[in-house]
Amino acid sequence: MESVPLADAHGHSNPVRGLGASKIASKFKASGGWFQALVALSPWHYAIDFNGFDSYVEAIDIHLRECKAAEEAGLRVACIAGFHPADVDKLIDRYKMDPLKVLELGESVIEYVGKLCREGVLDGIGEVGRQHYKTSPERVLIAEYILEKAVELAADADCVVHMHLENSGLATVELTHRVLSSIKLGEKRRKVLFHHSKPVMVQRAWELGYSSTLPGLLRVLEYSFQQLEPVYMIESDYIDDPGRPGAVIYPWEIADNIARLRAKGLVDEEYLYRVNVDLVSRIYGVEPP
Repeated sequence: MESVPLADAHGHSNPVRGLGASKIASKFKASGGWFQALVALSPWHYAIDFNGFDSYVEAIDIHLRECKAAEEAGLRVACIAGFHPADVDKLIDRYKMDPLKVLELGESVIEYVGKLCREGVLDGIGEVGRQHYKTSPERVLIAEYILEKAVELAADADCVVHMHLENSGLATVELTHRVLSSIKLGEKRRKVLFHHSKPVMVQRAWELGYSSTLPGLLRVLEYSFQQLEPVYMIESDYIDDPGRPGAVIYPWEIADNIARLRAKGLVDEEYLYRVNVDLVSRIYGVEPP
């Protein structure tokens, strides 16, 4: 697989509890990786004592150092931070925050991230979106409002957005498109990504002007290589949590899975280049070294 550089379009690192970006990037580069979109975690994942907005600033500072470490290990990196939809429930349930205060906090965090994107410090906003589990209607509304705000700010800063959604197949694509249709995105819509998609979502998302990422699991890639056009990117969604080793997949396992499927003749070099280089370069504005 040395002939086709590999990209990980969405993954996490945790220098406090996990391997950290330097080790992850080094192992991924050794497997043939050239690019990784690194997405920040919420403050409590870094063992930060929660203190409102300042906690998110501290978490983003940690993440910026992680992105720099990955770059120093030899990867091209897109550095992304946001306000995860699950944070809405965590803040209400664990920290007993009033829902409207959570909304205000989320909006403040996203505005801060948008500012860093405009300044070129960050490359994108994410994760934002809707909860992937059952929760109360007002909590979904809070998360969706933050999503809309994030997309508006990202369009203004010309940066990417990684959407974490309920993953209900085509319904998720169509309904999200309707939610975002009032925002004038134009060609910038291609920088709005359906993260951790199902294969059934990919083609419709592309037709509507969006991008998507699929987890690099063997069964997902085996189906996708045979059934889908190369209009998506591959992600590990690795969470770097020793309590959940290998979840969703180690970035370097993407190479192993692709090699197995290529050996079976299920994918060729041109297809892999489209997925791992062409789309990444188009959406993130980066080129392999």
